[in-house]
Amino acid sequence: MKGKTFLILLVATGLLLALWFFRFGDDEPTGKVKMGDKLFADLPVNAVTTVAIADSENRVVLAKGDKVWQVDGRSGYPADFDQLRELVVKLSRLKIGRSFPASTESLTRLSLMAPSTTDTSSTGKQITLTDASGKILADVILGQSRETDSGEGGGQYLKKVDADTVFLVDGSFRFLKTSPAQWLNKEILDVKAEDVKSVTCYVGDARTPIYTLLRPEKGEMARMSPVPSGRTADPAKIDQVFDALAPLTLDDVKAADGPPPVPESGKPRLVYQLYDGRQVSLFPYSDDKGGFTLRVTAEDSTAETQAVGAPDPQPMDEKTQAEEMATPTPKTARQLNEELSPWVFSIKKWQFDSFITQPDSLLEEVKEAGEGTS
Repeated sequence: MKGKTFLILLVATGLLLALWFFRFGDDEPTGKVKMGDKLFADLPVNAVTTVAIADSENRVVLAKGDKVWQVDGRSGYPADFDQLRELVVKLSRLKIGRSFPASTESLTRLSLMAPSTTDTSSTGKQITLTDASGKILADVILGQSRETDSGEGGGQYLKKVDADTVFLVDGSFRFLKTSPAQWLNKEILDVKAEDVKSVTCYVGDARTPIYTLLRPEKGEMARMSPVPSGRTADPAKIDQVFDALAPLTLDDVKAADGPPPVPESGKPRLVYQLYDGRQVSLFPYSDDKGGFTLRVTAEDSTAETQAVGAPDPQPMDEKTQAEEMATPTPKTARQLNEELSPWVFSIKKWQFDSFITQPDSLLEEVKEAGEGTS
């Protein structure tokens, strides 16, 4: 190689090294880890029984119960397991991009100070995983996300609580939630409108309903009764009532102070009769502070035994059996009642408005004489 060519290559290499040091000068390798290694390669995911997540304002603890994961601070209401599993699995699969020694300056700049730090502008989010004995399996503080020159995500900075090394990893936890309400299993019920046979509205303990919406046959449009003379039912409003459970979700939840609700004087309730025999009663309530709550009970309105004279079930072929197994079995009325009746659910206003309890609201507007004619 000619001396001039070698000199040019040497200068170019020097410039590249200078540029790298200028941009990533604090990214000194520690010698303890390698790029591409998993940060938590030995994390026993199945041994995790508690997950605590905190920032400077909120803290949530998710604990593994006898049957389901629960949200501490919400009387053990079920947690969103899919969201929880995604978090733990993502943490276990993180790969290291770079690492460098932590300093006060870098921890402040990258928002990697502990959530308990007084200066909240430099704090991150902390995730702590423990097992049944209380042993800490992982404890990290998540800092700022890194963006590439093109503006795309380039991983996230984090630090193990018991170490003085900052890691840039390939995953991102930018939208990690820290409020207990955000980790609740949001779904209360999910009943498609086509599976609802009728909706009946009562007030108090009266046995006579103030209105009934009933399908003459499955798949047909529901009809309202009674309908005042000279008025007609609004199909869109009827659909709104039938669609209210598909799905019905919560904003927050608290344990009820007393036993399952019973009809109270002056208060409405809606009874949804399903084609499979389950009957779901809903007790909507609004307070003077703009809050909207709901209580739910369920019961089976049909005998569970096979009707006399009904044909015996026919054997299914393999394809039909596979389809049956792939379809989740609906919860029984008893299961629904055990799971839902002990709670008071906070719901959004638009959901509350779907539980129409005033018959007039289900009727079309009365047109003035001559309206709609030319």
